[in-house]
Amino acid sequence: MTTRGRRFLLAAGFVAAAVIRIAWLSAFRDNWDMGTYRQFVEQAPRGGGLYRDAPYHYSPLWAFAVLGVSKAAAPIGVPFEKAVGGLLLLTDALTAYGVFRIARDRLGRPSDRAAAAALLFFANPVSVFVTGFHLQWDNVAILFLLVAVWLAGREPERRAGTSLALAGSLLVKHVAFFHPLLFAFRRERPKRIPLEVLLPFGLFFASLAPYWASRDAVVEGVFRYRSLSEDYGTAMLRKLPGLPEWAPTAILLAAALGAIVAFRKVEIGRASLLLFLVLLLFVPGVVEYYFVWPIALGSLYGGVGYAAFTLVVSAFFLGSPDGLGLPIPHLPGWHGVWWSVLLWLLLEIRRTRTPERP
Repeated sequence: MTTRGRRFLLAAGFVAAAVIRIAWLSAFRDNWDMGTYRQFVEQAPRGGGLYRDAPYHYSPLWAFAVLGVSKAAAPIGVPFEKAVGGLLLLTDALTAYGVFRIARDRLGRPSDRAAAAALLFFANPVSVFVTGFHLQWDNVAILFLLVAVWLAGREPERRAGTSLALAGSLLVKHVAFFHPLLFAFRRERPKRIPLEVLLPFGLFFASLAPYWASRDAVVEGVFRYRSLSEDYGTAMLRKLPGLPEWAPTAILLAAALGAIVAFRKVEIGRASLLLFLVLLLFVPGVVEYYFVWPIALGSLYGGVGYAAFTLVVSAFFLGSPDGLGLPIPHLPGWHGVWWSVLLWLLLEIRRTRTPERP
């Protein structure tokens, strides 16, 4: 195929994906997640009430972000849910551009192949569903992580910029809580606390300092939060008699730290993907929108594991009571998703040991 033909197909793919995303956003009315956003808007100006009276488990930054969206949308008559959805859709568009820049600038791919990776993300049904159905903001945190991946490989290295991007990711939603350690300790035995650790974690904990008067609610809501105890992964260990309540969390910590050591010499984008897959294997509590975490980075590398995960999770969304809830028999459940994560991880580890073909 000619270069012009490839560009036409890529452009058509982006237009089709954008139309689907916009149509889904236009059809959106309300859901439980949007109800929690309205609670954030009400509770954010009340200080500790954000953690005492709302189901909020993160740095306060996003609560004030949706408060700002609410104040900006109201005077021009834009419904709150559409304004939030538009922001998240814009985030996915920027993430697609971030995938393109990493593929082109850091991985050295031609522009058409880099654009194909970006389209692989923007048209991915898992990303489309999480943004269009749940309107969850994990994608905002992942966008900042992509910025960190892009900056980490530039010459000269932008350590301050990388550290600020990692801090932004944690401040939005700390789904990449362990990634600053991965960025920092890919170096050989640092003599002092690296900036990639000091700045993200320092700003994250500093953002919680104004809520010291509500520290018990913050500890309970942020640091002891374990999501939903579905029949998935290590959460099932809680059903074993006599097992300490803290055991699944300890297993997650051990797995995450082991992954940081094991993948510290792997190219940072792929290492970040591998760490996300390890977290999804050992997370002690889960909700279905967590499955968007590895999609952007996975789009950079593609492969059988990425395709299998996308297919299984998409089918899971169709039948999940928290998804579309379609009465279709034999759709995968939580166990099917867990096995697809394991398959992707094993295949991706194998690829790290095999030189990539041009």
